[in-house]
Parts: sequence; structure tokens; C-alpha cells
Amino acid sequence: MRELKPNEPLVAALADWIEDHLDRDIALPEIAARSGYSVSHMQGIFRATTGMAIGHYIRERKLTEAVLRLRNSDERILDIAVSYGFNSQSQFTTLFKKYFGVTPQACRNDPALPLRLTPPLHIPPPRNPTR
Repeated sequence: MRELKPNEPLVAALADWIEDHLDRDIALPEIAARSGYSVSHMQGIFRATTGMAIGHYIRERKLTEAVLRLRNSDERILDIAVSYGFNSQSQFTTLFKKYFGVTPQACRNDPALPLRLTPPLHIPPPRNPTR
């Protein structure tokens, strides 16, 4: 039986909130306020629970969702970039290429490119012991 770690419900709630707000700039102080902890303490809790820095998680989720839209729509790259809170197509393209190794246009042109996508965080609930 998997035991629930003390901070898993908090991290799961924060991850759910992040998923609901990927379409805008997400500031760490705002997330920390939701958690009831300081920014540094909240970052430590998130990393200890997930093994990932919360800022990286947010960026990777936004980029992953952008990949899905690039592959499944004809929206302009600029519109996709802005819809995920990036300040410009240039900023988006730079981060996209740094993370995936290809440009957004290359991703769109070749949907079969194997990219490392980050799925939404899922913390499974503990299983009830069988009696």
C-alpha cells in the first residue's frame, strides 16, 4: 500500500491550479500565497514531492500544450505563444528551441518529431488497505 506523503495533497492542488491557468503568466508569489507558504518553502515542497522545480514544471507544461496546438491547429505561432503568456514569438521560439531542440515551425512541419512532452502532474491517491 502506498502511503500518502504529507505534502502530496497540497502539491496536487497547486498542480491542478497551474493547469487551469497555463494561459497566462503565473508568478511564483501568487502560487506561494495559494499554498500558505513562502515562495522558497513552497518551491522546496514542490521539488521534494515531484523531483522538479515548480518554475520548470510550469514552463514545460506550457511548452507541451503549445506543441499540441502546433500539431493540431493552423493557429499562428504568435497567437499560440501569446496564449500561453509568452511576451513575444521570439521569446517563445528561443525557449521552445532550447527545450525541444527544434523551432516551433519545425515542430509544426513534422508532427512525427519525437519530442519530450511533460504531461500534467498526477499524484495517485493512496490505496485503501483491503481487509
